[in-house]
Parts: sequence; C-alpha cells; structure tokens
Amino acid sequence: MKKLIAMPAVQEALAFLKEDDGQTLKEQLEMCGIPAPSHQEKDRADYCLKKFQEIGLEDVHMDEVYNVFGTIPGKGTGPRLMLAAHTDTVFPAGTDLTVRKEGNRYYCPGINDDTRSVAELFSIARAMKKYQIQGQGDIVFCANVCEEGLGDLKGVKYIFGRDTYDGFVSIDNPVPGGIVYTATGSRRFRITFRGSGGHSFADFGIPNPIHAMGRAISRIADWQVPQAPKTTFNVGVVEGGTSVNTIAGETSLLLDIRSDSPQELERLTQEMRLAADWAAETENSRWAQGQPMQAEVVQLGERPAGTQDKDCQIVRAAWDAAEVLGMEAQLRDESSTDANIPISLGIPAITVGRGGNEGGVHTIHEWFEPEEAYLGPQKNMLLMLALSGLDDFLDYQLPKRG
Repeated sequence: MKKLIAMPAVQEALAFLKEDDGQTLKEQLEMCGIPAPSHQEKDRADYCLKKFQEIGLEDVHMDEVYNVFGTIPGKGTGPRLMLAAHTDTVFPAGTDLTVRKEGNRYYCPGINDDTRSVAELFSIARAMKKYQIQGQGDIVFCANVCEEGLGDLKGVKYIFGRDTYDGFVSIDNPVPGGIVYTATGSRRFRITFRGSGGHSFADFGIPNPIHAMGRAISRIADWQVPQAPKTTFNVGVVEGGTSVNTIAGETSLLLDIRSDSPQELERLTQEMRLAADWAAETENSRWAQGQPMQAEVVQLGERPAGTQDKDCQIVRAAWDAAEVLGMEAQLRDESSTDANIPISLGIPAITVGRGGNEGGVHTIHEWFEPEEAYLGPQKNMLLMLALSGLDDFLDYQLPKRG
C-alpha cells in the first residue's frame, strides 16, 4: 500500500481530499434536509444524479428503483468494481430535519447513516476525475436505495439481479477503520390475528386476537438460540385494539430474526409459524363461543446470510488502506448491510467505515463531528485503487469473475 500512496497522482488526490473536506461537509448538510425514508428516496436520488453529472462521471443514470450510477472507466482489463453508499434513512416523512450546530458538533436525524457516506462518494469521484486517475478496471459509483429496515436491501438486490461485478464496497459503518466482512442474515415477519371482535361485556367468551398475540409473544420469548453462530430475535412492534372495552377484531406484531447461520434462520422461521398457529388454536379452544380466529404470517423481508475468510484479499486491502493512513483498522463481523447480497453470491464484498466522529445513529439526536473526516474518503479511495490495480501496482487486485 505504501507503493500506491507514493505515486504522484495519488499523493495529489489525497491532498485534494483533505482540501475538499469543507465541500464534502457542505453536501452532507444539504442532503440532510432532503427526506429519504426507504422507498421514498427519489428527491435525494435526483440530488445525487446532478452531483455525478457535475463531477463529470461517465454513464450517469438512474434506474427504475432510483439507484444512481456514475462510472470512472478503467484503462485496462481489470476487475469491474462498485463503490456504494445508500440514500435512505430510517426516519419517516415529516421528521424535523433541521441541522443544529453546537460547537464542532452537528445534529440532525440521518446526518451520518448514510448521508455522510454518500457525500464521501462525491469527494472520491472529484479527486479521481481532477487528477485523471483510472484503475485497471471500471469503478462504478452508486448511491443506492433501500438499505434500511423494511427497505430489505431492495436497491442492491435489484443491481445484482441484473448486472455483475467483480467486487463491491459499501461505505456504511460508524467506525472509520471498521471492516464488515460477514453477512448476518435476517428475516422479518408480520403475524396477524383476526377474529370477529365485539363488546368486552356483551360478547365476552369469543376468541380475542390480542390475547392470542400475547400467547404467541410469550412462546417466542422462550426460544433458545445459540451464541455461536450468533442468533437473535425481537418482537419490535405490536398493533391493534380499539378501546379498553372492545374485543379487537385484528391485531398484529412485527418479528425480526437474525443469524449468521442460514440453518438457524430457517429453524426459527419454522418455530415462528408453529407459535402463530399454536396461539390461534389455543385461544380458539379456550372459548366456546363465536367464530374461530385465524393467524396469518406474511414475510416482509429477507437478507441472506453469508461469510468469507477474514484474510481474503478484499479484507486485507481495506485493513492496509486504513493502517497506511495511521487509522486503527477493526474487523466487525456481525452486521447486516448492502454487502450481504454480493457476499451471498460469492462475490468479494465488504462494508467499510466513513470519516469523522459520530453518535446517536438511528435516533433523532444523531450527531456528527468532522474531526479528520477526510481520512474516510482518503482510505476508501486507496482501497478502490488497490482492488482495481493502478499502473503496475497489482498487489491487491481482485480477479475478474468468469
């Protein structure tokens, strides 16, 4: 990696990225004010499209789901790579997105995750264009949609369902030197219980969907799961009911299951279906009156699990890119990110950290401090050039697939 940073054009680009830090922050703060809940990223995608065009990337376009692309073509036959950051945030429409500054700290929901990372895409692209740096293969910059929650990785699923890449890097980790190299899988479900409903006194004795939901939650809460492979479950939302003196006609819960093991995901999926059916049947058998109630299970999302060797080439490149800049590299092996999709397909992929200090992610108190924030784009530019190969520097170059 020292050979790479000794190249004159790379040195100039690294210096530019430090100088460009103010512009990167400006764009980060501008994007903060553009609402972008999952499945509603069009306005922010338009902003990214305009930025890619202004920078002068080639083949700038937006696809049908609002992923935005721009390319710096390679000058050889090296691997085709993607550097991505997601445009959606966890915050619903109507959230106050006013940026507040206190000292050197900026506050705004979504200011980091993943808004900062998208701004770093722009800075890296500007640096490479300004100093005419081209890898051996194409480097595609992508601002993708629907990473968060029930977005279910729709953007990256759409990309890899229609195109192929030899390597993938997502900027989406709160630790600047962080490297996520495994893919924690997840499945999300809505379990709905439906009955006839009625008055709590006049119709007492009919099956109660809320009681059935309570039975299901109690059974789920008693699940036993392994520590390794790490496996978790969570009932995160419960809905239903009309009033204190009404037997609800319908109620539902949202369940999140996560594991590093595909087998554990499948086992808990079957346990969940058994719990839903058992809860409905038990509630029906408890009462002799009224129509039997029903349980319905709907899968809302699935993120595939996968893994790769922690010493593989793409991980070593990310580690060395961080260390050569004096950053502390950290392997972070338990996470669910856009990299899940390519990892599950056997494509070298990682999720890496962005620059600056941050906290309060996924809360309305989210904050960002731009202390040495330029190190994020510096590191990630070095990583992409190492994976692509630059001139005769091929130490970390990824192989072309098929």
